[in-house]
Amino acid sequence: MQDDERYENIIKRFENMLKTNENEFFDLEDFLDIIDEYINLGNFNMAQKAIEIALEQYENNVDILLYKAELFALNDRLEKAEELIVTLKKIDPRRLEIPLLEAELYSRKHLHKKAVEALQRALQLPDADKVEIYELMTVEYLYLEDYKSALKMALSTLRHDPGSATALYNAITCYDVLNQTQQAIRFLQNQIKINPFNEVAWSLLAKKYIDIKNFEKAIEALDYAIAIDDKFLGAYYDKAYAYTRLKKYDKALEYYKLTLGISDPTAFTYFHIAQIYELLKDDDQAVKYYLLAVNEDPGHYKSWIKIVRLYINRNQLDKALEWCQKALEIINNQELFELLGDIYLLKNESQKAIPAFEMSLKLGTAQLPVILKLADLYKKHRQIDDWRNLLLEAKKQFPDSKEILNRMTGQ
Repeated sequence: MQDDERYENIIKRFENMLKTNENEFFDLEDFLDIIDEYINLGNFNMAQKAIEIALEQYENNVDILLYKAELFALNDRLEKAEELIVTLKKIDPRRLEIPLLEAELYSRKHLHKKAVEALQRALQLPDADKVEIYELMTVEYLYLEDYKSALKMALSTLRHDPGSATALYNAITCYDVLNQTQQAIRFLQNQIKINPFNEVAWSLLAKKYIDIKNFEKAIEALDYAIAIDDKFLGAYYDKAYAYTRLKKYDKALEYYKLTLGISDPTAFTYFHIAQIYELLKDDDQAVKYYLLAVNEDPGHYKSWIKIVRLYINRNQLDKALEWCQKALEIINNQELFELLGDIYLLKNESQKAIPAFEMSLKLGTAQLPVILKLADLYKKHRQIDDWRNLLLEAKKQFPDSKEILNRMTGQ
């Protein structure tokens, strides 16, 4: 019988037993599979019932009690889980799952040093999975912001499992925080010598070359990553970015567009394609792709801002106003309200600019240019009390601003 059929059969038997209130015998393996299945499905109530019935037949069985402790943890009953772990240690102190579960509990309680100590105990047991434990210790050290120890654990993981992408990413995270870019490059070059077909290592190496602005080397590394995995989306994005930094915009556009054939289009992709068209001075295509971005994600405020700015720069103020108003029907955005005010100023409709700038100031951290424009408008339209209150408040926020002082003194 296939495993799936077996699981389905024992689950049906168990649930039928509950419905009919008839006693039925399940061997230990069956109970463990039933409990495991319910936990994996997130059906904790049924898992609890299975544990209770299983313990009636197999009292003090360590495997069942471990599931019980795990279930306590999943239900955030951490003290109950800890109490059970104390019991389990007395029954079977050499059982690997006990310190692993103990470490999980400590981690969830933000006692990361204690979690590390529990994992160190697990590491001493004969059946310890060193790769799993080193990875868990890496995470705990990252929580502790002990990046040197986290790096040591990530490197230990890679010694036991050279193909671990998680350990690679963790190691690079540590090198980044420690500002050890050259060490990271040497480390990745060494990893590639060990496994030349590791596309993740090639990709991470490219990112390090980008960090030091060696974009040609980055592209070379990305070529290897793509040759190994031609669906490696991140490598295409990074290659497009490197070409952008080299001002090879046609090549950048080529690689951004290639991503559209690899995965579903996103606002992120359309936005970057539009930016390249802007750099190529092709405003019509830029607007087209910014519109595709907001069609994909109406809340993508960066694309709305770009559309409005493009029309302002082309002095198509009615178009700019139309798209700015459309954007503000969807999202309240500080910069969009500032742009709305700017458009009204350019259209010589300064009275309409006042509420736009006021709304911009309400939506986020006060921006000095907006304050100055609004102050000038208040004065122009003889809203003297508003002018005075605005500048007095602005003086508190920007005490060293000469522009504010000049306006207050009438200069």
